[in-house]
Amino acid sequence: MSLEKEFEETWKTVSKQKNKIDKITDQRIWENINKRIRKKKNARKFYWVAATVIPFFILLIMYNSFQNNIISQENKYVYESLQTSKKIQLSDGSVIKLMPYSKLILDKHFGEKNREINFTGQADFNITKDQTKPFRINAGNFHVVVLGTHFFLDQKSEEKKVELFEGKVKIEHLGKITYLLPKEIWMNTSTNSNYHYYKQDKQMSFTFDRLEYSEAVKKLEETYNVKIFYPDQYKDRLVTGSLKGNLNDILSIISFPFNLKIEKHDSEKIILK
Repeated sequence: MSLEKEFEETWKTVSKQKNKIDKITDQRIWENINKRIRKKKNARKFYWVAATVIPFFILLIMYNSFQNNIISQENKYVYESLQTSKKIQLSDGSVIKLMPYSKLILDKHFGEKNREINFTGQADFNITKDQTKPFRINAGNFHVVVLGTHFFLDQKSEEKKVELFEGKVKIEHLGKITYLLPKEIWMNTSTNSNYHYYKQDKQMSFTFDRLEYSEAVKKLEETYNVKIFYPDQYKDRLVTGSLKGNLNDILSIISFPFNLKIEKHDSEKIILK
């Protein structure tokens, strides 16, 4: 039963019983009735206003959020390759060749205060030199910083890799910094973090002081990231000497006393017989 109806019934009952109510009492009753009715109407009005205004503010907030997202996207340049590779040239003259299914994102003001990009995938980077504005690549859980250089970056494979061809590169990963020079490679895997090794044609210096042949070979394997197989009978033979050269040079010199020659050679495996 509504509030108005309840007061009406009460009033009729009082009338039927012929109860005498003085004017002051009568006036107080009607004032209370009107006060309750006004309060109920105001409550209904408040609920109506709230039901109208609150959704409006929610829509306004959603609209502003959507607009901010559009502005954020509008302030970015996005370069993306699909099934084929794609070559792009940035405003600073840097040339980047995106391998298939790779993406590069940079701010529209790229080059004004800094040269910072976000990158996923694989790409060949040929970066224009600028000593005042290092080129910084955010590649997921690691970062590559260069001044001007040529390198290959693989951020997509399980084995994350940076291979340097020219110049110098700084790699930041999990608080550790690694510097690369030409023909050097940085790799990060689930089992081997921050692995720094060299191309097989990189000239390196080695000193072996009565070192077992197996240990000398192991050092070459670690330096050049290659697996070397040889007859087991020579593993305890001793190797001595200070040598300089690439992988083939060093391996040929330490294997010469045992008459071992390279029978098969690829980027991952060498077989000596």
